[in-house]
Order: sequence, then C-alpha cells, then structure tokens
Amino acid sequence: MRTIFGATLAATLSATVAFAQDSFPSGPVTIIVPYGTGGSTDTTARPLAIELEEIWGQPVIIENKPGAGSMIGTTEMTQAEPDGHTLLINTAAISTAPAIQSDLQYDPETDVTPISLLITSPYVLVGGAKVESTDFAGFIEEAQERPMFMATAGPGSSGHFMSELVIEAADLPADVIHFSGGGESMTNLMGGHADTYISTTASVMPYVNDGRAKALAVLAPERFELLPDVPSSGEAGVTGVDINGWVAVFGPGGMDPALVEQINDDFATAMASERMTEQLEQNFAVAGDLSPAEFREIYLRDLNTWEDLAATRGIGQ
Repeated sequence: MRTIFGATLAATLSATVAFAQDSFPSGPVTIIVPYGTGGSTDTTARPLAIELEEIWGQPVIIENKPGAGSMIGTTEMTQAEPDGHTLLINTAAISTAPAIQSDLQYDPETDVTPISLLITSPYVLVGGAKVESTDFAGFIEEAQERPMFMATAGPGSSGHFMSELVIEAADLPADVIHFSGGGESMTNLMGGHADTYISTTASVMPYVNDGRAKALAVLAPERFELLPDVPSSGEAGVTGVDINGWVAVFGPGGMDPALVEQINDDFATAMASERMTEQLEQNFAVAGDLSPAEFREIYLRDLNTWEDLAATRGIGQ
C-alpha cells in the first residue's frame, strides 16, 4: 500500500507540475521595467516582449516604473502573485540599492526570485571633455594631480557602487557626484561638469563610438574580446574591480521551481532570436547562459559584496 500510495502521489505531483507549466501563461504577462522609456533596459525589454508573445501566445505588456534607484518598480513586482504573470527586468542595481536603502519594503533575499540572466557585459570607465588621459594608468596619475569627479546615475546605482569600488581599489583621491540617471550623467560628462562615468557597454559605447567620450578602461583583469582596443584595469595593476554588469529577469518570492525553469528556458529562446542577437552585437554584450540556481548564487553574492562595500566606504550613512 505504501509503495502504491507513493507512486500515486508522485504521479499526481508530476501531473500538477506539468499542468502548471502547460497552462502558463494563462493570460497577459506584465514585465515591469524600473526605469524610464528609452533607456538601455527598456530597449532590451521591448523587443524581448515581441519574441515572448510569439512563444507564449499571450500579450506581453511593458510597464515602466522608474524611481528610487529602481526600487519602486522592484517593490511592486515583489507584491505580485508568484504565478509568473508579473515579472521584472532589472540591472545589477537590484543588488546595489538594498545596501543603502534602510526603508526597503521587501526582503531582497526571500521576496525576490532570480529567474534568468539575460545579458552580461563588463563595466567601462569613460572619460569626458576634461580628462586628458587615454588609459586607466594615465587617469590614475591625472587623479593625483587635480580633483576628480566621478558621475553616477544616482545614489545606490550600480555605477555609484562601481565608482566607489574603483576609488577604493585604485586609491583615488576622487569624489562621486550624483545625477538623476545615466543620460544626465553623460550630458554632464560631455559638458565638463564631471570627469568620468562608469556603466555597462550598452550605456556608454554609443558615446565612445561617436567621439563624445573616450573609453579609459574595461574594468576587468584582461581586455574584453568585443572591445580589443580598450585597455583593462588589470593592465594598470588594479585588481578587485572585475564585477560584470548584467540585465536579468526576476519574479516574486515563492515561485514554483518548475515554473521558474520554464520561464528561464523561454527567455533563453527569446534571447537566441535574430532580433536579440543583433542587439547584443550592437551593445557589445553577451547573452547569459545560467540556470536559475546558478544565477541566484550570483545575485546573492553581489548583494553581500555591495553591502560590505557600503559599510567599508560609509555609503548611505
């Protein structure tokens, strides 16, 4: 009887999981983008939505919910039902902002389900009109001779934390200056009101390619294969700054693991489309290729890394 019951229970659970997967999505899927329209995250999400509509046979709606270092949109996602019909596409800011926001309305470890790593790319340090150096070693020397101001897209942004990490690792006598987004940061960089800005390839390379900014370094031990002409921070002897930027999919806490696996697979299929492959090439980025469990490890590691850095640097205090 025990053997028969166990077999029956296993079959029932298997059927339940299969039904849950086969029935998703049962209606429109909303993807929250916690930034304004036109930014690099938004321009990734919108073509992805087209691909996902073909895979799922249901409407995929992009909702822009900017503000509070991406935490407004992220918080809304955590309050949704964990059935996969409300998802979030966010950058690594989802792992940096909690380090300085004491009034966070969710637990970043238990109320968030990491689902799929979509895109990875190294961070790039770019210089503006006032910077005379052409590489990272020269920039370090220049920073010893005059005050340097490193622009960020706002307190708690990934660029903010990467700037603090570079200041710490390279022992730079530099200060961060916050703006209300990447666009405003680049505008002030080009206008000479800030010296440098750090962000991912998708955000900065269009400015580098048309000569409005110059790439001083890829923050990595070695040169990035898609940007072979840009020196690495490792070449200047600076270590400990090789943390990649990423764009990823998240859901509310408590999602069924089988559903998470299905959504991960579906996003991988969408990312492999011709449309998304071309966009990756244009942005000098690569597609992520991790299981949900592997990506969860990266997400949790980054949460701890930025929390430790915030304590060390006194960020947010």
